Amino acid sequence: MSTQNMTQAQISLPADSLELVTALVIKLGGHVVQQYSSAQGPMPELDRGGKMLKGLRLRAGFTQAEIANALGIPQSHISEFERDKRSIPFKHARKLAELLHTVPSHFMQPNEETREAMAELEAGNGQRCASADQLFLNLGI
Repeated sequence: MSTQNMTQAQISLPADSLELVTALVIKLGGHVVQQYSSAQGPMPELDRGGKMLKGLRLRAGFTQAEIANALGIPQSHISEFERDKRSIPFKHARKLAELLHTVPSHFMQPNEETREAMAELEAGNGQRCASADQLFLNLGI
């Protein structure tokens, strides 16, 4: 595949998925430039929404007032979101994701159903692929 048609991306994923994702990237004709690891664990889910909002907002160069105006809410709500004093509703998370070029889940705290699904995966009871071959088979590649 020509490098002219390549797009570079930086992603975060669970450490135990790195081998599968690397194999998928290579199978699709891409390459892994550099593998990063973090000495820190993942951000606690209760801290994630507000910190993600603030970090992505600052990186994009938006003020709280600009984000509030785009959402049609008071600027004080954005301040409360960033300080985790107010939960970010899904309707706002969707709009924030569009504005900040990310996904809504970055701004939301998992609900009980999500926590149960994550616990099943961690216990090995989920529908997770154990090998790159199984992943490719499931994807039809």
